Amino acid sequence: MAEGCLGVVLRTTPLRESDLLVTLYTDAHGRVSAVARGARRSQRRFAGALSLLVLGRYQLGRRPRGELWGLDAAEVVREWTRLSSDVVGVAHASYAAELVGALLPPEAPDPHALEVILALWDSLAEAGPSPGALRAVELALLALAGHEPALERCAACGEPDLETGAVFDPTRGGTICRRCAARSRGPNVRPIDAAARAYLAAVGALDTPAAARAVDTDPRFGPADRAAARDALVSMVTALVDRPLRSLEYIAKLGAAQRRGEP
Repeated sequence: MAEGCLGVVLRTTPLRESDLLVTLYTDAHGRVSAVARGARRSQRRFAGALSLLVLGRYQLGRRPRGELWGLDAAEVVREWTRLSSDVVGVAHASYAAELVGALLPPEAPDPHALEVILALWDSLAEAGPSPGALRAVELALLALAGHEPALERCAACGEPDLETGAVFDPTRGGTICRRCAARSRGPNVRPIDAAARAYLAAVGALDTPAAARAVDTDPRFGPADRAAARDALVSMVTALVDRPLRSLEYIAKLGAAQRRGEP
């Protein structure tokens, strides 16, 4: 196969009788939507590279007088498909892909975005799902999208004193001090204490999702701190994308089932 661009599939949608509309994130072009003609009828040209949990090499070409690209061929470079039997692992992997598709603009390549996805998949393959790893992915992608949440200073006025009365307001950029909190209103605004902020800062200080796993067992933080940190980042993500994320809803359902002790 001639040289193409490296990337991952974020989403596929059936198109006409035999085609697929494939959303990719690639190192060369960023997020693109491409038509894979005949992909639903024959996989030979695409060699299993149109699935989640696959790093592929994709032959893309711009179609004349159209916004869509054409996907002419693909091949697998590396795959993590053995994770398919782990429903929580697949949900975490899907969430990372969905976040990239929702937060990052089209055709604005950033190699680090692809690295974040692959690093999470590596972490899942090596040691299974991890809340800390998932928070690391959220923080990294929010930063790439230009929405890194304020944790050390008030996002509104820059006040460093956040010890009492602080709230997390995703529409204003993160942590809001007690003085500015009077202007924060809405269902996504929530109190955030020093421990939850410290948890997120500890995650953000680590380089990779695999490294962030260490925060899962850090004795400084309890379940309530981890839950508050999770809820703060999820509120920021949902406020930015302004639509339900299917993978996030599925993760919430899996978590609720585990808490109820369901198989």
